[in-house]
Amino acid sequence: MVKPTRIESVDPYDWTEILIASQSEGHNMVNRLLTDFREGTNRFDAPGELFFAHFHENVVVAVAGLNQEKDRSFGRAGRVRRLYVIPRSRGNGLARSLVEKITLSASAHFDALTVNVGKLDARGFYEHLGFTPVEHPGITHVKKLAHNNGVHSISESRAIASSRNK
Repeated sequence: MVKPTRIESVDPYDWTEILIASQSEGHNMVNRLLTDFREGTNRFDAPGELFFAHFHENVVVAVAGLNQEKDRSFGRAGRVRRLYVIPRSRGNGLARSLVEKITLSASAHFDALTVNVGKLDARGFYEHLGFTPVEHPGITHVKKLAHNNGVHSISESRAIASSRNK
């Protein structure tokens, strides 16, 4: 599987298909993501924040971001934001790889991840990835994180472990 790409600017990519697809399904998340990014309201650039996408050629087919959670009920938490995969690319593990990348990256900065799952059919997806349902205003699921001390990949983790054993 192709790894998610970290996005630091929305301009060099083709957002047309993902924007139209999300709006045709009644979702405003991609439009909001692009508007907030371009206006500077949310560029996923605060400490610990990240924004990832999957591409087919230069066309964006899946997105997800990580923001700092403003609600401190769960301690130092990050929030999974704006996860969306275009219909023709679903079922290929793109959403899973985005959330796994966010989870791995978040564990260097946060103690937990939160998400507000708007659609009931997405709840099982997050629960399968280790998120626990909660009853909390604006938050439907939480995942406690184990800190990885800045390690961002399994191969990097193995290399560190190997060097410690020498």
